[in-house]
Amino acid sequence: MEEHGHQHAHLPHRTGHSWLDISLAVSAFFVSLSSLWLTLHNARTMERLVAANSYPNVDISVGNQFDFQDGRGVRHALYLSLLNTGIGPARLRSVELSFAGRPAATVRALLAICCTQEPESSLPNTSHWSSGDLRGFMLQAGKDLALFAWPDAPGDPRWARLDAARKNDKIGVRVCYCSVFDECYLHDSAYREPRRIGACPTPAVAYVGG
Repeated sequence: MEEHGHQHAHLPHRTGHSWLDISLAVSAFFVSLSSLWLTLHNARTMERLVAANSYPNVDISVGNQFDFQDGRGVRHALYLSLLNTGIGPARLRSVELSFAGRPAATVRALLAICCTQEPESSLPNTSHWSSGDLRGFMLQAGKDLALFAWPDAPGDPRWARLDAARKNDKIGVRVCYCSVFDECYLHDSAYREPRRIGACPTPAVAYVGG
């Protein structure tokens, strides 16, 4: 005669005390919940750490001593440049240049607004260096980028007027840039530090160099 073993269903282990069973179940639930919270918290911490290690910080520099890298060393020259003092690259989205709140798309337009009082035909033919359109340019950490530079021009009255405008903080610059994680910042020369924004706006008049 064959004997068939009886199969028994495995039931959850119980202590025999309902209040203790409930307490253990609640404790297990909170332990699981705490583990989930710690996992999410650690993930967010890692995200912030990665973002911090890729943080760009674009500063605006204006001065009257510049090295044109032509072998002549630092010279008396007006310049405007951007410097990434952060630890991650910055993708430039827009640059704006203005005089007393009036926008200028080029250096020539800036000079016309701020510094030209004579008929243009009477002005000497002086030259300045300027960048092109910088939208989309990736500025690496620790690197600088000149927007324009103009060597001392004693025969051109606009040079001294532009220098005076610089000293009186009449030259305005706004630059909007983003990190590699598309975290965007807007730095206005009227303020000491950049501020975080959702996305870079399209300026009414963008600086395009020239």
